[in-house]
Amino acid sequence: MMDEINQVARLLMYDGPTATELIQKAVEENGVFHISNNDDITMLTIESTVAYGLKITDVYSFNLEGQLIKQTIVMNGKEQIVFDKYKEATQILKKLQQKRRKVS
Repeated sequence: MMDEINQVARLLMYDGPTATELIQKAVEENGVFHISNNDDITMLTIESTVAYGLKITDVYSFNLEGQLIKQTIVMNGKEQIVFDKYKEATQILKKLQQKRRKVS
């Protein structure tokens, strides 16, 4: 049980790369970036082209403290979640809750 609680705590305290670091990397790799604000969330969108002309769009979401809370990637029109801090924490807590029910 303590492992799961520690795992959730580490996940919620995770800052991830900063928007500045990601922008700097995008500029170095000739990527195009856009920044938008939606209430308490800042979204950084980076568009890049990799081998064989494949276009990739990374969308990073940051909270007010500048912590990375979600990353999605879009390739060939398909969107995939790479990281979602709160969804992952919720899943861990739900598993913990199910374990507690089985023990009871």
